[in-house]
Amino acid sequence: MFRRFLFWLLLPVTALQGLWLRRRALRLPGAPGERRGSCGEGEPLHLLALGDSIIDGVGTGHVEESLPVQFACALAGELGQRVEWLIEGQTGNTVDDVLTCLDAVEEGYAADVILLSVGVNNVTGLTSTRYWRARLEELLNLLGKRFPDARIIFAGLPPMSRFPLPPQPLRFSLGLRATTLDRIASSLIASHPNARHIPTRINPAEHGFCEDGFHPSAESCTLWARELALTESRRETA
Repeated sequence: MFRRFLFWLLLPVTALQGLWLRRRALRLPGAPGERRGSCGEGEPLHLLALGDSIIDGVGTGHVEESLPVQFACALAGELGQRVEWLIEGQTGNTVDDVLTCLDAVEEGYAADVILLSVGVNNVTGLTSTRYWRARLEELLNLLGKRFPDARIIFAGLPPMSRFPLPPQPLRFSLGLRATTLDRIASSLIASHPNARHIPTRINPAEHGFCEDGFHPSAESCTLWARELALTESRRETA
């Protein structure tokens, strides 16, 4: 409750900072390259990556350096399998947009693992907690119905209070809201047996960001992908 009060208390100042930032911030495109491919050898495992700019590979230079593909290759190494990946993500996507993204996935596609990254644009777009909860629950239910055997990995909302780009107190306020939405996501995911919330621990003091100050670099995505792959491989072999 205190976090929510503090967020709205700061809003008159942070809203002006946000408008200024939207006009001045460097905007990078999604990573170029094929949105479908494979890594490794052996029995195939199908990875579907859904979400926002993290899935779109913003700041990584090429899709091969994006989180989804690096995760696919790291997972292939951990499991000793061929991982066939499909990317359906776009910069700016909110939870509503991700629901729409599912329409682009071909009918009959059988995902074994789903990597989901969403929420940052709901933070910056001032989505209410009630709406976020309802739409994320709808997304999780839809994924469960369409891909009943798939294991879902929700990449937790990042610690936005540590992002280099936003000025204070906007950075602090974004961090408060991201933490709130991430806690809601974690509690919802806990009720879905095939889904797992994995916290995102990107820290500018330890991990590099790309030149826009808002997205992790390709090198940081390498470390992130390895952590996700290790966690998923342990779940697979448990």
